[in-house]
Amino acid sequence: MNAQYQRYQKQSVNALTSGEQLVLLFEQACVNISKSINFIEKNDIFGAHNSIIKTENIFYYLIDNLDLTYPISANLFSLYNFITDRLVQANIKKDAKILYEVQKLTCELRDTWKEAEYLSRNGASK
Repeated sequence: MNAQYQRYQKQSVNALTSGEQLVLLFEQACVNISKSINFIEKNDIFGAHNSIIKTENIFYYLIDNLDLTYPISANLFSLYNFITDRLVQANIKKDAKILYEVQKLTCELRDTWKEAEYLSRNGASK
């Protein structure tokens, strides 16, 4: 049953547009940051570390997949690097305050990408 579920998940992700996949990554990053904060507040160092690393990996993936032929990509590169640097600091210090800062940025980015994806899919503007 596990193999069937994994195959279903892979097919589901592959059926998403690249914009929807991007939104999904940011949604997962927001969830991971929330988990990290909760782990820190519960003094679960191992759980906090793992959740922060998962979030870092999402941002490294985003950085690796930026198309630098677009001018905005340089700005996104800088922003994503800033976020990963803050995540590293939060992980070293186990500092929830830093994570709250990163969470705000990450969730704002998620909302922005969600809106952009919606507009590109529907060809509409607000």
